[in-house]
Amino acid sequence: MDKLGSSANQQLQLFLKSLENKIVMARNRDELTAILHQIESFGRPLKYDNSRYWFSLLGALLVAGVSFFYLNENPQTPVVMWLLGLSGITVLVFAVLIFMRRSKISSLSDALYLRDVYLDNNWQHEPFHGKRLAAQLAQQFNEFKRGNHLREIQWLVKGHYQGQEHQFEYHAYTFHYVDRRTVSTTDSKGRHRTRTVYDHHYRYGLYLPFEFVSGITISSSWFGSFFGSTYKPASTEFNRRFKVNAHSEMAAAKFLKPAVVVELEDLGKELTGLNLEFSSLGQLCMSFTPNICKWQRQHGLDEPAAFLREIKQNQKIPLLQQTLQRIHTLLRHSDNNF
Repeated sequence: MDKLGSSANQQLQLFLKSLENKIVMARNRDELTAILHQIESFGRPLKYDNSRYWFSLLGALLVAGVSFFYLNENPQTPVVMWLLGLSGITVLVFAVLIFMRRSKISSLSDALYLRDVYLDNNWQHEPFHGKRLAAQLAQQFNEFKRGNHLREIQWLVKGHYQGQEHQFEYHAYTFHYVDRRTVSTTDSKGRHRTRTVYDHHYRYGLYLPFEFVSGITISSSWFGSFFGSTYKPASTEFNRRFKVNAHSEMAAAKFLKPAVVVELEDLGKELTGLNLEFSSLGQLCMSFTPNICKWQRQHGLDEPAAFLREIKQNQKIPLLQQTLQRIHTLLRHSDNNF
């Protein structure tokens, strides 16, 4: 039985190594489908047989328990103390080995699911330097001037959206910034103490070309200096939710036609902390509080049938697609502004 278990584990280990390489190299749906067929044909759940490890771990626990009780009755017994220490180390080693095997399966499940998410959402990985990219974006958008201690882009993908009238490339990102502050306290003896506190914050967003509008900011949670003129459309709901600043009041009035105002009101209900910055370089940064690019798998390679059914479903992220559709609507209403 041990030989069979060992052979099955070796076979699984080789298969997982091959799978890992293929997942990394998968660039399209056909290559991902081929990986799924391989998993289906493997013939059993992708799960290590850890019975030998569990028996060893339980045996070591038993020895440790007996040694502990013996030491309570007969303290300072060198051999038993040595036995207790050795059994404790053995428990730790086998627990780590079991955890590592499970983590391997989980990590591969994550990688395969993530590859599927990227393909379904037309995402491409794009190399970047977090702090450097945040500094570059801050030259165009005040959104990235938040934080007095640290500013960095933590996650970035490049995507493509094809609408009925417009198509555009966009980047989706996670922005992490840190505010540093000093807190003073007084203890019960009247002694003053100061300590430095670091507050970590995350905001999410999209940036993309938007050639029809420039020099306008529409903000519900603004950070940075205001510029130009303020503008208020006729909608009370819009003015309650947003503040508009523009280099040209006429340009703001031209962009914020009634259909656009309604679209932004609806968008503001869906995305808290919504800001839109149309830079002078013809770029739009839309930022907000919720993470619209979240995904979470329900199954893994240790239950291949359920996992494969999940993978074969479309993994397009609804809130992201909805937001991209609204950007397309803004483009459609703006393409005759000039």
